[in-house]
Amino acid sequence: MTGFFRRTVGLDFVDLAIHAGVTFFLMILADEAARNGAGIGIVGAVSLLVLGVRRHYALRNLPPHSPAELSEARMAELESRLAEAGDLEFRVQELEERLDFAERLLAQHREPERLGKE
Repeated sequence: MTGFFRRTVGLDFVDLAIHAGVTFFLMILADEAARNGAGIGIVGAVSLLVLGVRRHYALRNLPPHSPAELSEARMAELESRLAEAGDLEFRVQELEERLDFAERLLAQHREPERLGKE
């Protein structure tokens, strides 16, 4: 039951109870400070907004539930790693070409020095 609640709401029951408790006490403080009832509405709206943001991030960070979701997540990760490996391969080839060029320049520079010493 806890898993279902967490996958639906995004938070477990204790987190939701704490959020509701804090909201309730802030509503009481806002009511006493404002004395016109507008504070309760503002606190309620802000609390719902904060709860929505918390739910969004909590659901986004949950691990996949079904094998299909798990395989989709693995495929996406493999595709991103494959693309990264392709980029790295291109960079390595480019570095190899630059190294070959530098070695040829050094060899050309050293050849005249050897010819002059002999």
